[in-house]
Amino acid sequence: MKYLMRLFAFALLLIGCIALIHLSIKNNQLGDDLKRLEAELGKMSIDDVNRVHLVEIESPDIPPEVASQVVRAWQFRCYLPAGYGSVRLNGDGRVTEEGIYHEGSYGSTGNSPTPEAAHQLLTVSLKREKDRLKVSFSLGGMNMTTSWNRLSQDNADKWVIQKLVSSDHGPRSFSKDTILPLLKIYDPSTSESKDLAGKKLTTYQGGVLILCPTTREAAMNQLRGGETPSDFDSNWLATEVFNE
Repeated sequence: MKYLMRLFAFALLLIGCIALIHLSIKNNQLGDDLKRLEAELGKMSIDDVNRVHLVEIESPDIPPEVASQVVRAWQFRCYLPAGYGSVRLNGDGRVTEEGIYHEGSYGSTGNSPTPEAAHQLLTVSLKREKDRLKVSFSLGGMNMTTSWNRLSQDNADKWVIQKLVSSDHGPRSFSKDTILPLLKIYDPSTSESKDLAGKKLTTYQGGVLILCPTTREAAMNQLRGGETPSDFDSNWLATEVFNE
């Protein structure tokens, strides 16, 4: 009888261990699925309602009717604090590896400060149009499109693509007075030296997209032209980028 009781107890213990292992494996799988889903949807927590928050969506949602024309696309979830007014710039021409220097054509649009905080979707897409690229920059339903004539599609495999935030590295937040170079693309094989105000710059054919608070618009325009504002503080410009 004692032998049967011990055997029964051992069997219960074994079943319990197997169940625990199964639950552990299941929980790990659920954890992996949750991380994947968060990356795809661009989940982020707002730890400071007075800062701008950005996170990249791993798999952009592109309408099938335009998917065949899209060369590349990126999507970001944005949290913009109350009172945030911004200028959006979409520029084609010559750029530098660091900073927001830009020489060439561009389009810009802006919006007045909003009384309430907003969660918005930011989408950037490169579309083919005959022998040129059209770059669309959409935020909160407001779309701006310009032509990027100097970036050759033939060299797409050589492009350097710099993003301010990356799904691999998770969300980031910034002071609402920070200039945000969201995306920069350039062809490293097109390097040229340029002398500007006693400085030698290496420039490349490419383009840049910038989200700038209206409080820093004047500083952004000076920095784009290769000038440094007299009262410039490095905290005015977000500089950390991730290359694809």
